[in-house]
Amino acid sequence: MKKIAPRISGWLTIVLLSFSLSNLNAQDTVRVDFQEFVDIATSHASNLDARRKQIDLAENRLEQVQASRILPDLELTTAHGLVPGVKSQDPDLSSGQYYLDPNLENDWEDWGIFTQAQISGIQPIYTWGGLKNASNAAQKGVEAAQHEFDSEKDSFKLQLFELYQSALLVMELERLVNDAVSQLNQAEQELEKLREEGDPSLEEKDVFEFYIFKEEFQAMIVEVKQTKNFIFQSWDIVLASDGYTRYLPRERFLDPVPVRIQELSFYQSNAIDNRSELRGIEAAREAARYGVQAARSQYYPNLVMGLSAGLGYTPNRPRQTNPFIRNRTNFMSASVGFGFRQNLNFRQVNKNVQRSRIQQRQADDYQNAARDGIQLELNEQYRNAKVTESRKNSKSNALQLSNEWLRTEQIDFDLGFGDIKNLVDAVKKKMELELEVTELTFDLNLSIAKLHRAAGLPLQELITNSGRTSH
Repeated sequence: MKKIAPRISGWLTIVLLSFSLSNLNAQDTVRVDFQEFVDIATSHASNLDARRKQIDLAENRLEQVQASRILPDLELTTAHGLVPGVKSQDPDLSSGQYYLDPNLENDWEDWGIFTQAQISGIQPIYTWGGLKNASNAAQKGVEAAQHEFDSEKDSFKLQLFELYQSALLVMELERLVNDAVSQLNQAEQELEKLREEGDPSLEEKDVFEFYIFKEEFQAMIVEVKQTKNFIFQSWDIVLASDGYTRYLPRERFLDPVPVRIQELSFYQSNAIDNRSELRGIEAAREAARYGVQAARSQYYPNLVMGLSAGLGYTPNRPRQTNPFIRNRTNFMSASVGFGFRQNLNFRQVNKNVQRSRIQQRQADDYQNAARDGIQLELNEQYRNAKVTESRKNSKSNALQLSNEWLRTEQIDFDLGFGDIKNLVDAVKKKMELELEVTELTFDLNLSIAKLHRAAGLPLQELITNSGRTSH
C-alpha cells in the first residue's frame, strides 16, 4: 500500500493556514455531505474572507467614481474671530453709507464676533466620456475582483474535495484492513494446524514468509490508524469544530464518482466558457480599455457649471448698501455660471494615456498566457485521468480474477487436496489488490475532480449522496 499521510500533507498544510485551531475532543457525531462540508468550511476560511475584501475595495472604488458625477468639488470654508466696530464723525451718513466717510475709524470699545462661511462647487456637464468610461472601468474592476474570488473559491473547493475523499478513503482502508486481519488469522490457524499435524507439504520457508508478511501488515494497520486520526483532526480544524461535535462524511464508502471522462474537446470548450480566471482577465481587459478612453478625455476641455455662495455676519459692522462695495465682515452673495476646465499639463496627460495603454496590453498578454496555461493544464489533467482510469480498470479486473483464484483454492483446501501455500498466496494477492483498487479509486476521483476544476465544471456533480450503507 502506498504511503497515505505524505500524499495529503502538502496541500493540507496550505488549507490549515487559513483556519484557527479549535478543541479536537469531539463528543457528538454529525454526518455531512460534500455540499454541507463545503458550506461550513468556507464560512470559516480566512483566505476567502481576504478575497471578499478585494471585492469590497473594488465596489468602494466604483462608488467613489459614481459619486464624482455629482458635485465632485464641493467645499465649505468658515472663519470666526473678534473684530472692533466702526464709528463715523459725519452725522449726515447712515450706517449703510459709511463707505463714503474717508475718516471712518475703528471703534475699539465695541467688539463683536465675526462669522464667515463660503461654499463653492463645480458640477461637470460634459467630460468627453471621461466620467462614463471611468465608471465603466470601475464596474469591470468589480467584476474582475468577483471572478478572482470565484477562482479562489473553486481552488479551495478542490482542496476540500480531496480532504472529503481522503476521509472516505481511510474509512474504506480501515474496513479492508479489518477484513484482512480476520483472513490472516484464519490462515494462521490453518498453518499452525498443519505444523502440528506434521504435514509434509508445508515447508518452513512458507511459514516464515507468512509471518514476515503478517508483521509487515501490522505496520500497515498502524499507518491506517494514524492517518485516520490525522484526517479527522484536519476535518475538525477545517470545520472549526467547537470541541463537542465530531464531523463525519455522510457517505459510508468510497465510490467512483458518477461521471465518465469525456473527450478532451469537451473540457476545452467548457474551460473557455467557464473558467473564472479567464472571465476575470476579460473583465480586467475591458477595465483597461475603458481606462484608456477615460485617460484620453483629459486632452479636451470639460464643460462645467460653477456655483458659489458666501455669508459674513458681524453684529457691530453695518452692511453697505452700494452693490459695488462689499463689507467682508457683513455680506451675503451667490453666483452660478458655466465654464471650461482644462489640464494644461499635456505631458502628464500623455503619460497617463501611455500607462493605460500599457495596462491594456498587459491584460491582453495575461489573457493569452492564461489561455495557454489552461490548455496545458487541461492536457495534463486529462492524461492523468485517463491513465489512472486505465490502471484502475486493470487492477479491478485483476481483483476479480484474484477472487476467483481464492474461491478455487478455498474449495480445493476444503476438499482436502489443496495447497496451503497457494491458499495463503491467494489471500495475500486479494488483499493487496483490494487495497490498490481502493487507492486507485481515490486517485481516479481526485484526477477527475482536478480535470473538472481545470475545465471550470462544478465539483458537486462528482459526489453521490445516496448514503448507502453496504456494498
